[in-house]
Amino acid sequence: MRKMALKKLKVIPKESYLLLLDFDDEDDDIKVSEEALSEVKSPAFDKNENISPQAEADEDMGDEVDSMLDKSEDDIYKTLHIKRKWMETYVKESFKGRNQKLERFCKMNERERKNINNKFCEQYITTFQKSYMDVQKFNEEKEKSVNSCQKEQQALKLSKCSQNQTLEAGKEMHEKSMEVLMNLGTKN
Repeated sequence: MRKMALKKLKVIPKESYLLLLDFDDEDDDIKVSEEALSEVKSPAFDKNENISPQAEADEDMGDEVDSMLDKSEDDIYKTLHIKRKWMETYVKESFKGRNQKLERFCKMNERERKNINNKFCEQYITTFQKSYMDVQKFNEEKEKSVNSCQKEQQALKLSKCSQNQTLEAGKEMHEKSMEVLMNLGTKN
């Protein structure tokens, strides 16, 4: 800030006078230049000398201040450059660390997903195999039931046939015995 303010201060020779103008505020500059032009009593230059001793001392002081400010500016720029480099390195390392953490997290998630998927597949396969075995068992029992039903139907048919034959035989015997009795009754 100081360097800027001092650099804006210009020395302008005007009719053997030095005018010091500060360009920050124009109203003040106009007043200062008018006052400087109206004051002819104490000139900054002497006819015999090029520069007054006070102006020479001020100029030397200004040069010293400029060199000090230049050194300070260089130091500040170096410090800022070092801080910027440190910040860049820190940001790069930070991003690198974050990326590594993110990659590890993604790999862990991928492993967990694979484990969960494998467990689910195993459970699904186990359940599917169990249900398949249950279906096979049901089909076998159904076949057994159908076979036993058919056997019972055949047994019932056979027993019905044998009962019919027995009834027929009993009926025939009854008719024969009735005929014999009737024949006996008519003969006697």
